[in-house]
Amino acid sequence: LVHFDNAVKVAPESYWALRAAREAARVSHYLEKDFNTAIRFYRHVVLYSENSEERIKSQREISYLFFDSLQNYQQSIIEFYKLLQMSDKDFEIATYKLAVARASYYLNKFDEALSEINEITRLKITNDILFDTLLLQGNILVAQKSYSKAILVFNDLIKKFPDKAKKENVPLTLTVCYEENFQYKEAIQILYSLRETHNSSEYIELRIKRINERIKNLPGAKGLHRK
Repeated sequence: LVHFDNAVKVAPESYWALRAAREAARVSHYLEKDFNTAIRFYRHVVLYSENSEERIKSQREISYLFFDSLQNYQQSIIEFYKLLQMSDKDFEIATYKLAVARASYYLNKFDEALSEINEITRLKITNDILFDTLLLQGNILVAQKSYSKAILVFNDLIKKFPDKAKKENVPLTLTVCYEENFQYKEAIQILYSLRETHNSSEYIELRIKRINERIKNLPGAKGLHRK
């Protein structure tokens, strides 16, 4: 890496500097796991490569290194916006905007995240991206305590993608929304439906018991129960 770095510094615009930067990015990224150093070399490739695909690939590596490896979500947003300027396909735009939305969500910038999601839904996207987008939207609404809106989103997910929704525990998240929205009957109905298939039936039973206790403690609940 020291020798590669020297090659880049001596003649940064040369063919050899570009070759050195490519190899140094690979070594520091995948072998040394030195992500900041990898980013520095990827930036050199973005700046000096004449191959547009290589520039895009290097910028993509930078964006995801900030997002996944360094968890620097603020900087990852900046890098994904650079990447968006280099993209013209709906699938790519949607993928990068979803990453921006996730980063904004992790930074508690919920309105910015929802704005990106609204733009994604206007694009031609795959079912996988649509599912991930709606799931993120629902989670953001839960974080904002907008339970009525979250309920609509999660019900839509379960209707459109039943198997995937089940795998991602969407029905269980929906029960939390119903419970927080004081819709105890709906929450219990879902929990009963999950009791036979969920990998932790004891947890489901505990949730049902807890909701029933909340119902009993409601004002006027005893009178209602006698009726």
